[in-house]
Amino acid sequence: MKVTWAYDRGDHRDNHEADLTDPAALEALLHEIHEAAEPVAITIFSDTTDDPDELPPGLQIGLGHPTHAFAVHIADDGGYLTDPTVQSPSGGLSFDLGGVPTEYPAEHLRIRPETAIQIAATYLKTGGEAPHVPTVAE
Repeated sequence: MKVTWAYDRGDHRDNHEADLTDPAALEALLHEIHEAAEPVAITIFSDTTDDPDELPPGLQIGLGHPTHAFAVHIADDGGYLTDPTVQSPSGGLSFDLGGVPTEYPAEHLRIRPETAIQIAATYLKTGGEAPHVPTVAE
């Protein structure tokens, strides 16, 4: 699957792309991105669309904030995933989306970064099956 992310660097966009098939390699990459502590939206997909302004079906996660992340399944029946045990932050948080700083509302940020990484690895491992928040037993 393709993994893309970009940062706003003021005078330019710092675009990144990787093709990954190994869930462990994806986890390592996502940990590295998260540890850089620059909030960014990462898109994981297998098929592209004809419209460059439209997100392809896939998964998008937000990493780089120390305590909160997001995960959204991009599909007709998709939506944001939330963990009922995670409290929303006091306000929305900004993540670079395609190199554009984008505010995400607090109610969409009820995932821990480690959980978002686990969701992404499982998404790759299952070949793009609809993601879910893992249970303690998983």
